[in-house]
Amino acid sequence: MRKNVMAVIVIVVLITGCARQGGNSRTMAITTVTEYGKSLDWCHTNNLIAFGKMGDDSYYDVYVMNPDGSNERCLTCSGCPQRHNGNPAWHPSGEYIVFTAQNEDAVGDEIDRIAIPGRGVNCNLWVATNDGTTFWQLTNHKTSFINPKGIIHPQFSHDGNKLLWAERLQNKRGTSWGEWALKVADFISDDGCHLDNIQVYQPGETSSFYESHAFSEDDPKILFSGNLVADQLESGLDIYELDLKTQQLTRLTETFEDWDEHAHYSPDGQRIAWMSSTNLENLGITFDDLRYQTWGLKLKTELWVMDANGSNKQQLTSFNGPENPEYSGNVIVSDSAWSPDGTKIAATIAYKNLKNRRGYSSRIVLIELDFQEIASQKPLGVRFLTLGITDEQTKISWGLPVVTVLLFDFLKWQPFGGWNFSNSINFLFIEV
Repeated sequence: MRKNVMAVIVIVVLITGCARQGGNSRTMAITTVTEYGKSLDWCHTNNLIAFGKMGDDSYYDVYVMNPDGSNERCLTCSGCPQRHNGNPAWHPSGEYIVFTAQNEDAVGDEIDRIAIPGRGVNCNLWVATNDGTTFWQLTNHKTSFINPKGIIHPQFSHDGNKLLWAERLQNKRGTSWGEWALKVADFISDDGCHLDNIQVYQPGETSSFYESHAFSEDDPKILFSGNLVADQLESGLDIYELDLKTQQLTRLTETFEDWDEHAHYSPDGQRIAWMSSTNLENLGITFDDLRYQTWGLKLKTELWVMDANGSNKQQLTSFNGPENPEYSGNVIVSDSAWSPDGTKIAATIAYKNLKNRRGYSSRIVLIELDFQEIASQKPLGVRFLTLGITDEQTKISWGLPVVTVLLFDFLKWQPFGGWNFSNSINFLFIEV
């Protein structure tokens, strides 16, 4: 029963020139799956999650678990180099997991720090059977303390025949992290595993930093992030899509200073989830912060989702908003992976923890999504307030009132089609 009713005036405001919609799309629930997790991948064949996790020895290893965090087991605790192992990605068959492994002879505290999965200096590609009994080394870059190579974020194509990764090639003057490239190779699993026919891609105005994210549906394109525009720092990464055949480059985010990274297609290929610092205050990350790997002390990001063509950008989480229930201090949302049915996203978050000797902690969370809510979001810059009544007893998840609107008997709002004629009285819930 309604106890409080108020009138609302009809207003339509169109604002142009905005880069992104500021409001959040609806998240149904956020739950912690496991502590100390890092990069991850969700296999859609066996419904298992592979992820990196730091152990008591301060090195990362690759683990496998159920989506609820149960039956966790280590994949790389033996049989491969025993330093940093991470950035796992499932072969679509579920039979193999590819990952990055720090070279055994790459020793020293500073060397360890830049070999962390996701930084990948002095690392090579390895692949293992899903039970961790057999390993193959796929690349063979020698350790260097002067001009090292490195590898991050390998990704399999949907048919399992190709492998994508980002590779550090060499030092480069004027850059924080050196010269990088995207590489795509044939993955051969007959009589052991190896790579063949390696192709190199360096799209854009610069060849500074690239990070590999995914193959598109049916595998004609790759998704990646990079600072491809002249004078753009690595802290201004944008999301791009590259057609491997035509070399056509599509920029999906256009925020010169915002940090956009870790982009992944939904299972149906219709959406992309990624992390971004958009809508957060100026981070103030400098060239030296990037060069000396102290940028993590300033970075804050949230999880976002957009249509595959770059439209309809929506913020999903508010970990960095003190007024929101999931707030937990300065948070970096990093890698993520979609569930097989596309209704959930597993994501890694890192947050400050002064009680931890490293100064931060991390966890993997499971985010349940209401995509009907996302689909019904108003177009960029459009705001509607309509004559009606407000039930102040009804609240949506982030505390805004739900407006119940009694429309004229010849009008009806369609989420995808705007106002349409109708022959009956209609009620509508509008979130404002």
